[in-house]
Amino acid sequence: MYRLFCTILVTFLTQLSSVVDVTVDHVAAADVDFDSQVRPILSDKCFQCHGPDEATREADLRLDTVEGARADLGGYAAFVPHDPENSEGLRRVLSSDPDEVMPPPDSKLTLTEREKKILQAWVESGATWSEHWSFVPPQMPDVPDDPSSWSRNEIDRFIRARAILAGLSPQAEADRETLIRRVTLDLTGLPPTPQEVDAFLADQSDDAYERLVDRLLASPRYGERMAWEWLDAARYADTDGFQGDPTRTMWPWRDWLVDALNANMPFDQFTIEMLAGDLLDDPTPEQILATGFNRNHMFNGEGGRIAEETRVENVFDRAETTGTVWLGLTMTCCRCHDHKFDPISLKEYFQFYAFFDNTSETGRSGRGKTAPVLNYLDEDQRRRREDVAAELRSIEAELSAPRPDLDNDQAAWEIELRAKLASDSGSAELGPWWQLGPIPADGRRAFDQDLGPESGVELASTVGELTWTKRDDIKDGVVQPLPDTVGATYFYRKIESSSKRTIQLSLGSDDAIKVFFGGKEVLAKFTARAAAADQERLQIELEPGENELLIKIVNTGGIGGFYFNKTNESVFGLPTEVVAAVKTEPQKQTPDQRNVLREHFRSNHWPQWKTLAPRRDQLNKQLAALEKQAVTVMVMDDLPSDRRRQTLILERGGYDKPTDVAVQPGTPAALPPLPGDAPRNRLTLARWLVSPANPLTARVTVNRYWQTFFGRGIVESTEDFGLQGDRPTHPDLLDWLATHFVRSGWNVKQLHKLIVMSATYRQSSKLSQASLQSDPQNKWFARAPRYRLPSWMLRDQALSVSGLLSPELGGPAVKPYQPEGIWAEATFGKIRYTPDSGEKLYRRSLYIFWRRIVGPTMFFDGAKRQTCEVKPTRTNTPLHALTTLNETTFVESARMMAQRVLQEKESQTARLGYAFRLATARKPKDRELTVLKNRVEQLRGDFASNPEDALQLLSVGQSPRDPQLDPAEHAAYTVVCSILLNLDETLSKQ
Repeated sequence: MYRLFCTILVTFLTQLSSVVDVTVDHVAAADVDFDSQVRPILSDKCFQCHGPDEATREADLRLDTVEGARADLGGYAAFVPHDPENSEGLRRVLSSDPDEVMPPPDSKLTLTEREKKILQAWVESGATWSEHWSFVPPQMPDVPDDPSSWSRNEIDRFIRARAILAGLSPQAEADRETLIRRVTLDLTGLPPTPQEVDAFLADQSDDAYERLVDRLLASPRYGERMAWEWLDAARYADTDGFQGDPTRTMWPWRDWLVDALNANMPFDQFTIEMLAGDLLDDPTPEQILATGFNRNHMFNGEGGRIAEETRVENVFDRAETTGTVWLGLTMTCCRCHDHKFDPISLKEYFQFYAFFDNTSETGRSGRGKTAPVLNYLDEDQRRRREDVAAELRSIEAELSAPRPDLDNDQAAWEIELRAKLASDSGSAELGPWWQLGPIPADGRRAFDQDLGPESGVELASTVGELTWTKRDDIKDGVVQPLPDTVGATYFYRKIESSSKRTIQLSLGSDDAIKVFFGGKEVLAKFTARAAAADQERLQIELEPGENELLIKIVNTGGIGGFYFNKTNESVFGLPTEVVAAVKTEPQKQTPDQRNVLREHFRSNHWPQWKTLAPRRDQLNKQLAALEKQAVTVMVMDDLPSDRRRQTLILERGGYDKPTDVAVQPGTPAALPPLPGDAPRNRLTLARWLVSPANPLTARVTVNRYWQTFFGRGIVESTEDFGLQGDRPTHPDLLDWLATHFVRSGWNVKQLHKLIVMSATYRQSSKLSQASLQSDPQNKWFARAPRYRLPSWMLRDQALSVSGLLSPELGGPAVKPYQPEGIWAEATFGKIRYTPDSGEKLYRRSLYIFWRRIVGPTMFFDGAKRQTCEVKPTRTNTPLHALTTLNETTFVESARMMAQRVLQEKESQTARLGYAFRLATARKPKDRELTVLKNRVEQLRGDFASNPEDALQLLSVGQSPRDPQLDPAEHAAYTVVCSILLNLDETLSKQ
């Protein structure tokens, strides 16, 4: 066993030399690893002046490439393999002369003695060069052996081998209560119920834990939990941001995300649909919807904002977000110049930018609905729409089908009617308008009372000193402004008709309106509004000869207004379109005119019409109602080939400073090339990102998922896999996970199961003094992590244990409790927050309305949702305690949790034990139970002496209180439940 152990140790000392630092004393004698030891020194201390950025490069010396480091610079080179004496760069580094030493003193950069010895040893050993580790495609490494019985899968063997080198032993497996709480929170974002804990504790089978994991992975709560980090990365919010912060409706994209995660969509397909679903052959609405990922960014629609500036900023955001999420590269600085450290030039940045430069978005604000957009109906709505449309097509076909007898009768009717119309003398003639007023009077009195002409108009009569005035200047179909006099104004006109006919009127008024026709009141509406067309519609029957129309407009304040227009007219009881069609010679009738005549005739002469036509009208209404349910979602598109933009490099990223250098879409040269015959569009980019040849995407993705479960990545700088990022603590494990992920078909749930099934994940989080000293950050994962749960999960946990949590999935954002005035203060009083009521108050945090300029107040550690963020923020801010002890949702949850335990359990011991289990998933120890009993007794006495305090506490929140419960006891248990919800154990993952 000892010999085997020594063999393993030697093997891993060799394999993991990229992680283990050699000591200063042995640097000169050991082979130095360039990528892990030399490149970080050059990157930190030299690249500022001698790196990728040509604009700031000095002395024409480049040290980020092997060619530059060894180049003949006129009889000398920076680094000459095996020749320290002729390596000018090394000589300068070792020099003590302030005029020669590099880095120069004014740079404020210096090399430590150890760093100098590393460079010297590197040159002596041959100055070997290698690519940065993350730009080399991962290969499936050999899995180490583990002579112990601790390992459960491949992950553990890599972890165990590295822990041995660090002198660490793994922790024992966590107890079952801890384990079920940990994995349930990690996979669903919610705590386990006592019933679920009991079932797991009772199941002593070998696969009990695996079946628990499978159940959680199949839960719809899994997608809700895993969506959170994607919302942060996608900078998802419910408003545009900036001044005004208009609301948008991107929530169908959020629901697509949850559905895709629950369905375990392969990550490569997931990537392709989010970045380029619209470019797939015959894309589904969901595939187009998926592209909303890159429309979730902020949108600056402030007054005076230049549209092109906004558009360019949005393209920057899409390119940089894509670079962060899939490549783990920091690209923002490349807007202005070559990257200071990573091999990404200014030109390559704009080549990458060019993939996103040809959407039809113009930069002009659509106030939350900026084109291109998708009017989205979900699958069920589309299915119902198609069912209605199919029935509608069937009925319309029956209504319009040839019917010889009816068609012959119609032809005869048309001939007869055409002859009658030939003798008619045209349409009704509208006489000039006459106006009386305005007549000052209180608005309501002016509306209710007859101020003179309503019983009959005499144009020669007067009202006080007012007389009727002819108004030839009033034009029908245009809003006529009226004075700001509070009172009534009358308008009168005569309408001449040669025959009995019907006319339809469109009316508008500022404010109230009455209409009299033929001496009778036919319309009255008291309202306050600005005049506009079609506020009222009225149909009147004209008699042959002269007809009188009187309209009364009542202004209740401000400027008044009046609108009138004749919209339709019929003769012989016929609609005008029928008359026009009949007057047209049959051979010159349009298809629409023939249809008008057929429908009119059949509606009066075919009995079945009375059954079919109403059903058609009903179906049309249903169809219109379904279309109104469509939600406008901003999505991606590409301009047609004849309208595509030419992408120009912008000087220092200025929208208004284009250079004359045009670029085509492309990727950085340090990464594998795009397929030569593929079109240069977003779809090709997406497929390139998930190509097995791409060295970054799989690594970046599995690292972020490792972070989800362990609180830190194998590469701690989750957002940066470049030269300034952290090196992986377990490079072979990272490569094994990445290659395994690709070989699995990019199966995310399988990856998550592999992680949570590992012995590494299942360890206890107990921290020994030795472990604290040797690995305080737990970078070797020799224990389970322990850290505060994110604020969104704390809220969901509180709602869950209280029994308040709504199980509803998806839908529009909701507005829970929030302090008054938060929105008003941030928007200069223009937008005010109105909380929802009922079940909406208790939806999961995922669904809370997120105003970009002032996020939900209960999320004290969340991303800002203004730019892409892939690394969570952990905090012990005092706001944490202020929120969980005082925020309305938490207090109400404590109240309802108390009500729950009082209703479901009888004895004090059972009630307190139940409450403790709801919060922590375990039973309290005797000492803990004694503390809780003493506390609840003291609180009961205090609230009994101060009943008003009890009632005040029990009034927090909208959920109803059980009046059968004693207020003092209910309040006492509420405080105890609040204590339990604020235990460190409850607030933490452990």
